Order: sequence, then structure tokens, then C-alpha cells
Amino acid sequence: MIGLRGGITVAIVLILCSALAFIGWGAERAAQRTIAPEILAKANTVARSAADLLGRAGTVGVPFDRLVGVSDYFENLRAANPEFAQISLVSASGADLARAGDASGFAGAPQARIAVVDASGRQLGDVLILVDPTAVTAQVGAVLVDVAFIGIVSLLVALELVALVVGSRGIGALMAVERRLKALGRGVLARHEGNPGAAGTLVGPIDRQMSALAERHAEIRGAAEARGDAAAIARLEDLETRTGLGRVQAAESEDAIAVRPALFLFMLAEELTRPFLPRFAQTIAGSGAFSPDFAASLPIVAFMAVVALCQVPFAGISERLGRRPGFVIGALLAATGYALSAVSPSYGLFVAARVATAVGYALVFVSSQGHVVDFSAGAARGAALAVFVRAIMVASLCGPPIGGVIADRLGAPSAFMASAGLALVALVVALLTLPKTVRRVGAAAGVGLADLKGAARAPGLMALLFGCAFPAKFLFAALCFLLVPLELQRLGYTSAAIGRFQMIYPIIMVLAVPFFAAMADRFDARGGFVVAGGLVSGLGAMAMVLHPSIAFIVVALVALGYGQALSIASQSALVADTASSLGGGRAAGVLGLFRLVERSGNAAGPASAGFLMATIGFAAATTLIGTVVVAGAALFALSGLRTAHHPRRASSAAASEGSSA
Repeated sequence: MIGLRGGITVAIVLILCSALAFIGWGAERAAQRTIAPEILAKANTVARSAADLLGRAGTVGVPFDRLVGVSDYFENLRAANPEFAQISLVSASGADLARAGDASGFAGAPQARIAVVDASGRQLGDVLILVDPTAVTAQVGAVLVDVAFIGIVSLLVALELVALVVGSRGIGALMAVERRLKALGRGVLARHEGNPGAAGTLVGPIDRQMSALAERHAEIRGAAEARGDAAAIARLEDLETRTGLGRVQAAESEDAIAVRPALFLFMLAEELTRPFLPRFAQTIAGSGAFSPDFAASLPIVAFMAVVALCQVPFAGISERLGRRPGFVIGALLAATGYALSAVSPSYGLFVAARVATAVGYALVFVSSQGHVVDFSAGAARGAALAVFVRAIMVASLCGPPIGGVIADRLGAPSAFMASAGLALVALVVALLTLPKTVRRVGAAAGVGLADLKGAARAPGLMALLFGCAFPAKFLFAALCFLLVPLELQRLGYTSAAIGRFQMIYPIIMVLAVPFFAAMADRFDARGGFVVAGGLVSGLGAMAMVLHPSIAFIVVALVALGYGQALSIASQSALVADTASSLGGGRAAGVLGLFRLVERSGNAAGPASAGFLMATIGFAAATTLIGTVVVAGAALFALSGLRTAHHPRRASSAAASEGSSA
């Protein structure tokens, strides 16, 4: 039995896959009908222009069969038009007078033949262009690749937005019943925590029966203890262990995860900009006082720095405003920033627009995070924060390929306007789904400067933060946001292709983080996993010095994904353990310091990468940053591993807040 949520998911997958297969088939047929004639028409235009030029040569007294430099001219034409397999100048008698390229392997290839005539109209020969049929196939294939990636991303978006359906009252009630029936089917007699709300009339009888069983179990155990019946007590304990009788089972908080669809849409808006933002920044900056690499990095650095600086103060502001108003105001600010980015006439206004977007982004992030914390508690908070992080990761997986395709087909301003539209849609979804009332279940207090100073004195914490947390974000932001997009741009890749490269990291993270987190807990080796993650990601970046190429860019991105997957959950758990061991206000300070250091790494990465790329080049810059990450991991291994020896906690949810973006 796959369950209600699984059934909805399977139905959506089948419907969307069928629709996308039909769309792909239609796109392939349309491309075959339009691309081949367009290339042939282009060949006719180029051949006509060349024929006119060669025909005018006779007017200056140069014999047609003694023209020089024609082959070089044809080579230049082929360089500008790679879809032309061969360009030939043929005399009236059929002899080749000049040729560029070789189409001997393309029998029956489409061709354009234009006569070369002199001033009197006499035909001197022909310009013959043979079209490379594989170029047509390649262009059709490129269209199909775009359709395929958009299809995959559309499927992920649809599955993510199932939360809008699942979050409705009727479906929520049915899911509450389903959870209880599944538990009973497994022989679990535990009670389910939380108020069933709209599902009360359906699950009430089940919950009352479980409570009655628990009370009866407690009465029998009390009687056994009163008479000292050890055998009965042992049997009752075994029954409790096998069935969970008398225990309370944590469940997903529907109110806590109500923010998921709105958060996903908002994060998707920012992720759309990743593939084309550096190129667009260079274009709008022009040839001014800034170098191209600095011009590309400054908007990214400004965005990350503002997000980092706003995290701590905005936590208190969001609490005072309310999570729902905080999300709405932040989304409105971000939408305004995206719209201004699309129409900015100058580089300075563009950077200011990115700052406005960052302010909105920070407010939305802390409001969403605060909402999850306010409406969850205990073990349910870990599950709710996992949903929160998953929404962000799926957005980072879906956004770049969509943004790249929009930027290639419609232009970067249109892609920014699409981001503005998504931010406004997220605003509307938040108004519809987030509760108006405020409920705080053990909400954390605000974090002040004194709390951060006190947290910095926690044993081993600074080695973890500056040896692993800061370098990890430093490398991630430098490589994914600036170095790789600029290098791929230099190599001639389109924004759509850059977006597909940027999918490598989040795909690995989504698939590998749960596995490595479970392994670290199983072997009680969180510190070792953090060190291993830093070494893997750092060495992957350092490998770029061997041979800077597409293959090694992929190696660096794959190593980054696996390295961060190895370390991120264990790193968060170590921070949570440190916070729990300190307790009180110092715990909030530890988590606040962790978030601040991570965001600072996000800001410092692109700034340093822009400077290094301009001075020492892509390969050396990537290698140097990888070396910093390896050195940080070694530093933590030498001086910070003792933080791994805190007692293991059942939930590290609080620290997960700091590692989710």
C-alpha cells in the first residue's frame, strides 16, 4: 500500500510524464520542420552574398579563374557558420576553383547553389554551400535537451507543489487517518501527538482507544509493581517495547510545514538568476572602471553580505512583525528588486536592486524558519525543518536550468521579471496558506551581540566554524555562483547549459545527504565525516590545476556535492550538540554564530573568487580556494574533533536551521 501521498505523487508523475512525452515528440517534429529550412535559407543568403562579391571582382580586371584568397574567405565564412560542411567555388565547366571544408562523407546533404555572374550577366561559375546534416540533428537535439530538462524540472516543481494539495483540510484529515492505520498495521499502538483539528471526527475514536489501552497498561503495570511481580513487569515492558503502548509518536506538524510551497516558490525565484547573473552583470557594467570579473562578482557579494548581516537582527524583527507579515513584506521587497534588476539602466542601480532583493530574501528566510520553529516542538521539529531544507534544495535543483533557458530564449531581463512574478506568486500562496494566528512552541529568544561573544568561547566551536563551516560555504559560493559560470561562459556555453551544470551539486546533495547523515549517526563519527567532507570537496577543487577543462569542472562540482553531503548534517549536529551542552541563552548564541559564519562564507567566496580569477586565472583560483578548504579541514582535525564527543542528541533540528541555505 503506497498511501495517499504516494498515490497522489504517482498519479502526478504518470500524468506529467505522458504530457511531457507528447510535448517532446511535438517539439522534435516542429524542430525538424523549422530548423532545417532555416539553415538552408541562411546558406542561400550567404552564398548569394559571396557570389555578388566574387562577381564584382571582374570589374577590376581580375580573371575569374585566377582569384586569390577565396579559400581563406570561405574558411572565415565556415568559422562564422559551423553548420556549413563545405563551401566551394565552381567554374562554369564544373572545376573546383576554391574550397573550404570537406563534405565527402555527407552524401545527399542539403545544398545551396548560387550563380556568379559578371556585369553583363554572363555566368562565370557557382558558389556551392553544402549543409552539415549533423548540425541540424545537433540543433534539434539541443531543443530536445532543453525540453527534457524543463520536463524533469516541471515534474519536481509539480511534486513540490503537491504540498498545496496535501496541506488542505480534507486531505490533511485523510492523511491523519492514514498515519494511524499504517501504525496499527505495523502493530504500533502508540498515541499520536498534536491536535488532529479537522480530522478529529475521523481519528478521534482511534486516539481514544489508544489512550484507553495506554491507561489500562499503566494500571496493570502499577498493580504488578505493587505486588512485586517481576515476571509480569518484564512481560509488560516487552509489550511496551514491541508496540510502543503508552508512548507518544511524533507526527508532522501540518501548521509548521504549511510554509513549504510558498518558500519553495520564493527560493525558486532566486535560483532562476544563478546561470546568467554574472554574464548580465558584466554586460550592464560595460567597459567602465571595473574589471569584468569584479563587475560579475560585486552584485553576488552585495547580495550575500546583506543576507549575512540581516540574519541576526531580522530574527527579532520577524518575531515582532509576525511570521506571515514578515514573509509577505520580504517577498514584496524581493519582487521589487527583481523588477528593478530587469530594467536597471546602470550598473549602480543594478547592484542597489540586488541589495533590495537580498533584504527581502533575508526577511523571508528568517520568517519561514521562525514559522517552522513556532509551530513545532520536540521530535516533530526535526521533521518539519527537514521539509524546510528539502524545499530549498529542490528549488536550487529546479531553478538554474529554467532560468538559463529563459535567459537564452527571451533575455536576462525577462528572466528577472519571471523571478519577480514567482516572488509575487509566493506572496499570494503565503497569504493563503500561512496561519494568521501566532503560536510559539518553545520559540527561541532573539540573539544579541553578548550571546555571540559568549558562544565564541564554547570549547572547539571556533575550530569547527572557521575550519569547516566557513570554508565549505566559501568554496560553494565561489565555485557555483561565480567561477564555474564565468569559465563556462568563456568557453562558449549558453546560460541554459550553465544552468544544467549547476544542477550537479543539488542533485548529489538531495540524494546523498540522508545516507551520509545516517552513516555518521550509526558509526558515531560526526567529526570524522566533517573532516572527510572538507577533504573531498577541497581536493576536488585542487584537481583543477592538473588540467583545466570541462571534465575537471564536473569533477570539482561532483566532489563539492559529495563533500558537502558528507559533512553538512554532521556539522549541524555537532553545532546542535554544542548548543545543547551549554543551554540557556548561550545555546541561541551558538546557533546564531553558526548562521552568521556560514553566511559570511557565502559573501566572502564570490568576492575572493572575483579578485583571484582576475589576477591568477580560473584554474589557479579554484585550486587556491580548494587548498584553503583542505587546510581548514586539517585544522579542525587537529584541534576541533573533541566537539564530536558530546553525547548524541535525538534531534539536531536547531542546527539544521543554519545549514539550510
